[in-house]
Amino acid sequence: MATTFGIPLEEQREAERVMYERTDSWLSGKFREESNNITRPEHYNVGGIEPAEFMESIGIAEDYYAGNIIKYASRYKKKNGIEDIRKAKQYCNMLIELLESEV
Repeated sequence: MATTFGIPLEEQREAERVMYERTDSWLSGKFREESNNITRPEHYNVGGIEPAEFMESIGIAEDYYAGNIIKYASRYKKKNGIEDIRKAKQYCNMLIELLESEV
């Protein structure tokens, strides 16, 4: 069975199909919410889907969120200060929400 990053191609295709079907609803709802650098950075909304939502659609959001927590928490002193801490907090909240939804 062919895979990319350990994910079977059939699962990837299904995730892409779901992603494209949901794009219209995301654009009509979520993406009309106010954009800000912490919860909805405008530059992440290009193409109608945020990276976090795409990661959720292909089942790797837990690792994506954890990686971003580490990234923002480790760089805050040298890059964006409190804004990076707020981003790390946002990803913590997203990870908590994901994990609680799985219980």
